[in-house]
Amino acid sequence: MRHFLLWAMAVVMLTACAEDGLNEVSGTKPTDEAPETLIASFEDDDTRIQLNDELRTVWTEGDLVSVFYRSDANQKWQYTGQTGARVGELTRVDAGTATTPTTRVVVVYPYNASYYFNTETYNVQASLPAVQTYLEDSYGVDGNILVSSGEYNQISLKSVCGWLKLQLTGEGEKVRSITLRGNNGEQVAGELYINTSDATATLASAMGGSDDGDVGGAGGGLIFEDTILKEVTLNCGTGVELGAEATAFYIALPPQTFEAGFTVEIEAMDGHIMTKSTNKALTIERNHIQPMTAFEVELKATKPANNEIWYTNGSTTYATKPYKTDFFGANIISNLYDAEKECWIITFDKDIKEIGFSAFQDCTSLTSVTIPDSVTTIGMQAFYKCSSLTSVTIPDSVTTIGYEAFYKCTSLTSVTIPDSVMTIGNYAFSVCDSLKEFKGKFAADGGRCLIIDGVLNAFALGCGATQYTIPDSVTTIGYGAFEDCTSLASVTIPDSVTTIGEDAFNNCDSLTSVTIPDSVTTIGEWAFSDCDSLKTVYCKRTTPPAGGVGMFSGNASDRKIYVPASDDDSIINAYKAKYYWSAYKNYIFEEE
Repeated sequence: MRHFLLWAMAVVMLTACAEDGLNEVSGTKPTDEAPETLIASFEDDDTRIQLNDELRTVWTEGDLVSVFYRSDANQKWQYTGQTGARVGELTRVDAGTATTPTTRVVVVYPYNASYYFNTETYNVQASLPAVQTYLEDSYGVDGNILVSSGEYNQISLKSVCGWLKLQLTGEGEKVRSITLRGNNGEQVAGELYINTSDATATLASAMGGSDDGDVGGAGGGLIFEDTILKEVTLNCGTGVELGAEATAFYIALPPQTFEAGFTVEIEAMDGHIMTKSTNKALTIERNHIQPMTAFEVELKATKPANNEIWYTNGSTTYATKPYKTDFFGANIISNLYDAEKECWIITFDKDIKEIGFSAFQDCTSLTSVTIPDSVTTIGMQAFYKCSSLTSVTIPDSVTTIGYEAFYKCTSLTSVTIPDSVMTIGNYAFSVCDSLKEFKGKFAADGGRCLIIDGVLNAFALGCGATQYTIPDSVTTIGYGAFEDCTSLASVTIPDSVTTIGEDAFNNCDSLTSVTIPDSVTTIGEWAFSDCDSLKTVYCKRTTPPAGGVGMFSGNASDRKIYVPASDDDSIINAYKAKYYWSAYKNYIFEEE
């Protein structure tokens, strides 16, 4: 619908905004029954959006609108004339279902079956789409919402949104899409409430809305599935090629001020992305175009295509060959150094879905790896003993990190775990001696540990940590979480913990004493094995926790395991008789 007629080469932006309410065009007063046609036009010439005197909003053949004709029934009407008209006739396609009569005729473009008309406030509950479609010299398909309210059958639609105008130049780069987000997480799409008297909009986020669709005080009878959306994408379809002369891209936005500026991601047809950001405040006004200074786009690869893995190994001459080549779900067709990108690129014959079992095991020359967005799984021992690996980029597509995936990556100093990751296998980051920090949604306690659904999956202070207090959010100390932390001399386990997993503190040579709270019901196999200096264990539970093979094997020869005292020795006897605990009956004593 948002076509423009471009009759001049030079583009001059003239904008004006009327402050009074919607004009009511004189005509025949309607009856309760809707007429066969409605006459619909766009704003008066002195308030319309225009780029120059001859570039105007026009109807497109087949356009659909929502009409609330003297009731709250969301009727579907269609423009059946030819593309290019400023004034057109709308005919009814679907009468909808009415529950409450009104005295007004309200029209909203574009049609949406979910739009809701509140007959008490005369507000329309609508939704600005998160994906808009590019049209040349246009606001884009569904990239705008227009509204009109009056008592007569002739209506004049008025814009609800404003527009950001990006002007891009390039050297043949082809743009697939442009995604915009506010730097303060502002709502840029989703549910909004339109005052049909003056076409002003209130965002769901300003009405107490939340990401889960709960809107406080909305006053409507419908809540959209995605209430508050924090990014909007202009989809360029088969691509828009850039040249030396600037190409304009319009993104419809709800009126507001981006106090900390905004960021745009410009994606090329091959998946490469250029990011442009500004921290300057920007105000989007209703019915106005906000132009940005033209800038050149360089869509060079900043990350791998979905059929590539990028890596470095300290050499520009010798490639690193994967340990196994048949666990990527695709075939390797080349492994070449790219001087422009300053890295090696392994190219496959199709998109890869996983970095499979032992894919780069013992590739000790690897220093960095960047994984493409198509990968969902980093498999078992995928980077096992990659001792020179200092950096790995894990994309948001990854949901699973497998058993021993980064075991003994002793040069790895920091890892960012994306929010998409739901599962981390045993020993995934064990014996990473230099690992000092986890980053991401699941990082806890200043990045010192990684907690997913209450499970402490990994500890990120390597062998340099001497003491640690486990956060109260932890219910399970996962498999191998502190394994080989040879400098760890003291650890505090909170009452929230119910399970100490297999090998949780295996080979913590400096650990001298540990208190296991009465909340712990299970201790896994080899949980405290080979803790050579462990002399004192305080187990506070009056009923012996379920144990595992070798849970205290290899401790100091003079170690003592203290359990709660009882007048009849029932507690200590229960421990000494309990399966797995009985192996340590000569070391179990009542706590004084």
